[in-house]
Amino acid sequence: MRTVWKINGGEKLLLIFSGWAMDEHPTSIIETQGADVCTCFDYQSLETSDFDRWAHYSEINLVAWSTGVWAAEQVLGNSNIKLSHAIAVNGTPTTVHDETGIPKAIFQATYDNLNSISLAKFTRRMLGSSETFNAFKSIEPKRDLENQKQELGTILEVKFEETQTGLISWDKAIIGTKDAIFPPSNQRNYWEGKTEIEEIEAGHFIFYNYLFSF
Repeated sequence: MRTVWKINGGEKLLLIFSGWAMDEHPTSIIETQGADVCTCFDYQSLETSDFDRWAHYSEINLVAWSTGVWAAEQVLGNSNIKLSHAIAVNGTPTTVHDETGIPKAIFQATYDNLNSISLAKFTRRMLGSSETFNAFKSIEPKRDLENQKQELGTILEVKFEETQTGLISWDKAIIGTKDAIFPPSNQRNYWEGKTEIEEIEAGHFIFYNYLFSF
């Protein structure tokens, strides 16, 4: 797992677990409210040396998006990091799952057919409109395609049916009703009865549509 820090001189930390194929750029539009920011991405490994640095903060607010929901649970769930707030965005801890995640056949097909053209189509579906697709170009991730495919393959190998979940006490799950990547119905299947659900009219990438407040 890679981490990128942005130090704003704040006493609070905004801890972001981003989605597959991303880096620190796409979520850079989140309003930080003066907090320092640590963005986590590239889940070929879930190891990190940032625990001591995270623990320095008296308030840590977590925003986990897409595959980052699963990664956040696995990284933070059995740690001594105390979260002030934890929000899941368009994702569940069972990322690849026919009922509570992205159906495995779809995930497998994304991996099998991944190239620069299919990745561009994925990005357009993630953003939901030509307007947001064009705006996204200024914050698109700067990662190598082969590296992104390796990450996808690593996630495919996870046995999500056997993965322990409920490792974080989530304050809220935000579901974009127009999410064309992570089925909203499967998100509901997982989160109902587990935490507060907030549904908004947005696609998979909600960060042009949603203002976080902690």
